[in-house]
Amino acid sequence: MKDSKDRKIINIIVISLAAVLLTVYAWSLIVLHFNQTMYSQTGMFESDLYAHIEMALDGWGYSILAVIFRLLALIPNETIFHMGIAVFLGACEIATLAITFIWSKKLELKNWEAVILTGLSGFVMPAFIRAIQPYRYIGYQSPSIWHNSTYIVMKLLALMCIILYIQISRKYKEEMKASDIIVFAVLLALTTAVKTNFVIAFAPGALLFLIIDKILGVSFKRLLLAAMTIVPTIGVILFQRLVLFGEETGNGIVIDPLYSVYLRAERPYFTMILSAAFPVFVFLINIIPVLKDTIEDFKNKKSLKHREFLFGWTMWFAGFVELLLLRETGNRELDDNFAWGYDFCLFIIFIISILYFIRNIREKERILNSKLIKWIYIVLGTVMLGYHTFCGLYFYIGLTKGMTFFMQ
Repeated sequence: MKDSKDRKIINIIVISLAAVLLTVYAWSLIVLHFNQTMYSQTGMFESDLYAHIEMALDGWGYSILAVIFRLLALIPNETIFHMGIAVFLGACEIATLAITFIWSKKLELKNWEAVILTGLSGFVMPAFIRAIQPYRYIGYQSPSIWHNSTYIVMKLLALMCIILYIQISRKYKEEMKASDIIVFAVLLALTTAVKTNFVIAFAPGALLFLIIDKILGVSFKRLLLAAMTIVPTIGVILFQRLVLFGEETGNGIVIDPLYSVYLRAERPYFTMILSAAFPVFVFLINIIPVLKDTIEDFKNKKSLKHREFLFGWTMWFAGFVELLLLRETGNRELDDNFAWGYDFCLFIIFIISILYFIRNIREKERILNSKLIKWIYIVLGTVMLGYHTFCGLYFYIGLTKGMTFFMQ
């Protein structure tokens, strides 16, 4: 009885503290984005937002975000117009945290565990080492980005896509709701309309898992229906291709291995590891038991127990290959645009890795049957995750002070 009361008190304290911090964070986001709308791409509060607004108001833009900016521009007061954009982006970032929390609860975390996962995943950035790369963000890949409006909105919608996709794919062996399929098709197209990068990483992983689910006994008719959700997105991609890579633009896409990873990193092999140090650590510890369980799932024709883990890392690999092989030509060549999809994949594997780290700690996992091994794992994992989070907080606070995202 006493333990139950203690847990309730802890939950109340954690959630109350989280609510206060969330309010402070929401206000700081609005102030940050408002300042970003007022400054050009160089100097104080440097970001891509100012350029995105200018392009939208000039009538150019491949993203549906440009339409939103034009609608907000109908507001006659310029200050309110800029504040409207700031509030919209801040709301998207807070919504991302809220949905992460809801997803964490569905993955059977306790309230305080879900709060921790949500807070950490909202700030994790590369494990910065100055001797390897002098900039805290440039040259690395980061799941947390506050200077690019299309990434901010894509991150929210793409997270919703992932959650709904997992929900559908876990159930469609037994049942498939038409409403879920329609909502997912619309959501995927809308996400792509904001920024194309997500679907480039998502689609190969989804295709592979359609094949896996066929092996596991899902009917071809249901799999085909699930696959058809990509059709509206293809239309969006064709439109974006025309805007971005039409003949008159002079832009294109070519296969050029390692160009993108070397574009801004002095030691890209190290920076890519440092960008995902904690997830890689958790992956190495968990991969053998995950594979053992997956083999059993195949033997018994059961839905994959570790679907989030397996799909998240499959999508990460697709995003990695995209970043590794492709580059743009023309006036977008130096923008490193193929990194955006990989950045989101990092966000997903950080969420999954924190989830598995919490599970490993609280449960008697096969990999942690030794107390010494468990404590070493906890200490190393906590230090790595803590440093990822510290780097993100440091970077964010610097942005709020007006520092450039070329922060050192």
